Amino acid sequence: MSFTTITCVIAVCDLCKRRSTDSEYGRHYESADDATADLTADYGTGTAWTLTGDGRLICDRRDQMHDDQRIPVRGWHPGTNAMSITFTPGTPPHTAHP
Repeated sequence: MSFTTITCVIAVCDLCKRRSTDSEYGRHYESADDATADLTADYGTGTAWTLTGDGRLICDRRDQMHDDQRIPVRGWHPGTNAMSITFTPGTPPHTAHP
């Protein structure tokens, strides 16, 4: 029997310490840049992680603490009704909602 050591990168939320590997299909990456590019990409699901202006990585968890950190970056956050979006006054239009 043989073994090979593989080194990979996972992302960790700077707010709640949730890891990108916490789900059944958790993601592992070859570099921090790969992780950031993939996790912060909007694939149309609206659940992307967010990279803040000061370099913090915020997971896609939906609660007030996380939403408050996403608003300055994305300019929007989910409302209490799943079919609505609340726009913060004075924020620029989001590319998904011009």
